[in-house]
Amino acid sequence: MLLVIAYVARPSPHVPLYDANLVRLAETERQGYCSGVTFWTTQYEGDANLAKECRKTHREESGRVDLLAAERGFCRGIVDEGWEGSVPDCVGILQGYRYWPTYDGSITDQWNRARPYPRPIIESSPESGDGSRTGDRPSGPGRGYDGNDYYRP
Repeated sequence: MLLVIAYVARPSPHVPLYDANLVRLAETERQGYCSGVTFWTTQYEGDANLAKECRKTHREESGRVDLLAAERGFCRGIVDEGWEGSVPDCVGILQGYRYWPTYDGSITDQWNRARPYPRPIIESSPESGDGSRTGDRPSGPGRGYDGNDYYRP
């Protein structure tokens, strides 16, 4: 019985994020930075070994899961490697085209219901609406709820 309680009480390990093609996404500042460096160095192809070596040598970057830092890290990486834009420009491009840096140094835009674009996870707020294609639905007459505590057909 004690073993069952100990097993249930232990913290669960972190499950990395993936895109729709099961490509692992960058989730930390270090992973994002090295993804950007690798992305630019390999001319947008990515290279798992190059990204791995970069992660080993850039310990000054945070290894804590932080999706916003991963996105900015990617942009700092490509700017450091020679892209002539700015970090805010890069972040705007990533957001505009729904790109995300991968763990192995490329970018992806492959999303589905099971593996959605990570940005909405970051930006979830009550003011953003329900995200539906038809917009918010008002309650009131004709919608089945008129402010009373019971339903009137």
